[in-house]
Amino acid sequence: MNLPPKYVAMLIATNLLTLIALMALVVTGFTSSQTSFKEIKVERINVVSPEGKTVIAISNQERIAPPVMEGKSYPVEVSEGRKYMAGMIFFNQDGDEMGGLVFNSFKQPNGKTAGIGHLSFDRFHDNQVLALQYKENASTVQAGLTFFDRPANGNFKKSLDLVEEFRQASPRRMDEIKKQFTEWSETNALGVERLFLGSKNQAAQLLLKDSKGRVRAQLVVDKNDDAKLEFLDDAGKVKARFPN
Repeated sequence: MNLPPKYVAMLIATNLLTLIALMALVVTGFTSSQTSFKEIKVERINVVSPEGKTVIAISNQERIAPPVMEGKSYPVEVSEGRKYMAGMIFFNQDGDEMGGLVFNSFKQPNGKTAGIGHLSFDRFHDNQVLALQYKENASTVQAGLTFFDRPANGNFKKSLDLVEEFRQASPRRMDEIKKQFTEWSETNALGVERLFLGSKNQAAQLLLKDSKGRVRAQLVVDKNDDAKLEFLDDAGKVKARFPN
C-alpha cells in the first residue's frame, strides 16, 4: 500500500514523539530521588548511610534491630527486654549502636499493668549516658531523666560477649560469668548512675549520686506533699536536713 508522502512524514513524527515521551518517562522514573506516599505499611524500615550501613532501624516488636558493637551483631536477647519492644534503634556511621527509642505496654496475667517508654543515647563503644524513661511494673511506677557516667574502657562489649555466652554455658561457666558481673558491679567497672530527676511512686525527686553511685543529696516532695532536702554521707546516713 502506497501512502502519500505527507502521511508517511506524519507517521514518522508521531512515532518519534511517542518514543521520546516513553524515554523521558523511563529516565525520570529511574533518576528521581524522591517518592511520595500518603501512607505506607511495613514491618521494618532501615535508613542507611551511602555505604549501605544502617543508621536508624524502625520496626515492630518482631523485627526489632539487635545490638551491634564493634561490628559484631548480637542476639536481641542480649539487650534485656528488647525482644518485647517496638521502636527505633540508632547506629553511628560505623554501624555500632548508639541508643534508641523503644516502647510497649500491656496487662500481665495478674491483671496489673506493665509498660516502658525509653529514649536513650550511648557513649561511643559503651552503654547509655542519658535516658528519658517511663517504667511500670507490679511494685513501681517511675518516670524521669537519668544521667550516667560510663568509662568507655571496653568492658561493655565484654559484658555483651559474656551475656551471649551465658545463654549456652555450662553450670561452672555460668558461675564464673556471674562472678565477673558481681566484680564489675562492686567496682562500677561498667559505669554508674549519677543523677535522676523525675517521679517515683508519686514522689517527685532530684537525686544526686557520687562516683560510686551512692545518693549524697536529695530533694523530695512525697505523695503527701511534704518537701525535704537532705545531704547524706557515704554510708547513707543523713548529715543535714531541711527542714529539721
